Amino acid sequence: MALLSSLLVSGCAVSEGGADSLVFVSYGQGAYQAGQRSAWLDPYQQRTGTTITIDGPSSTAKLKAMVEARKVTWDVVDTDASVAAANCGTLLEPIDSSAYADRFPAGSVSRCGVPAALFGMMFMYDARKYGNHPPTRLADFFDPRAFPGRRVVYGGDPSVGTLEAALLADGVPADRLYPLDVPRALSVYDRIRPQLTLASTYGDQQQRMAGGQADLALIVSARAYSLLKSGATGWKVVPGIPTPVTWDVLVVPRGSRRPDAARDLIRFASGQEQAAAFADAAGVGPANATAPRPSSPYGRELDIWGDDRKGQRVLSNVNWWAANRERVVRAWSDWTTG
Repeated sequence: MALLSSLLVSGCAVSEGGADSLVFVSYGQGAYQAGQRSAWLDPYQQRTGTTITIDGPSSTAKLKAMVEARKVTWDVVDTDASVAAANCGTLLEPIDSSAYADRFPAGSVSRCGVPAALFGMMFMYDARKYGNHPPTRLADFFDPRAFPGRRVVYGGDPSVGTLEAALLADGVPADRLYPLDVPRALSVYDRIRPQLTLASTYGDQQQRMAGGQADLALIVSARAYSLLKSGATGWKVVPGIPTPVTWDVLVVPRGSRRPDAARDLIRFASGQEQAAAFADAAGVGPANATAPRPSSPYGRELDIWGDDRKGQRVLSNVNWWAANRERVVRAWSDWTTG
């Protein structure tokens, strides 16, 4: 994720702002943040006259420091769903989304977090490598004998479905996935360790795939969308397989200067039109389940909430991740560096 901030208002610097301003925090330059700007922030600014500045990257550590110092300059933050579950009432303000909570997939709305985007952990392969013998099962990613080749996954935070994919591939039923058997998941990755590259960033993973440095990949759908749009159309999605699903949420930091306006922006972003526009621009699944599905061919191919994927979705247990993230991230980090 880029460390440079992007500003909605040209020439403005990130600051605490005035009575008619909000600071929106996202992940840095790219289709994802640009989609938020075009689908949510520009229209909201035009409708309300509120000046919106984008800051970033989203960081729980920075948010915690702001709240504890009582110097909060952020108003709306895009973050992982488990962060909202773990910090509701301490770092985050409650959001009363009862009037529109039924727009979202069951179990995805929390007291302090409103879904922003859905992501599938997609299994993709380079068709130029495998020709008429493509992978057809999630287990094929972890089978270097049947499918020799270079693998790549994002090596950072594994809560995006990295461990869930390994356990599903190893035969764990979706309804018995949690609590995650982390040692078993790591042992599945041991099978491909000599063939596996751990990308330092999502951008690095995408570049390796586009540059011919990988043959198979587990990649979040938003990055898969960027990959295909960039012209790397030799990469194909393995259809009809279990797919871990995670989501980001919009939250209001405790101590925001304008919490009511922040909640209003979140409500606006949750509308059908806004959700659909963001999904089309960023290649994510629209969080609003009543929104029209993505219109582009790549968007439809990667839409984890499409009707044809109903039996394939395996939703993350965000409460389990909220309680276990630190331990699991440490175990994953030890494995990746050991």
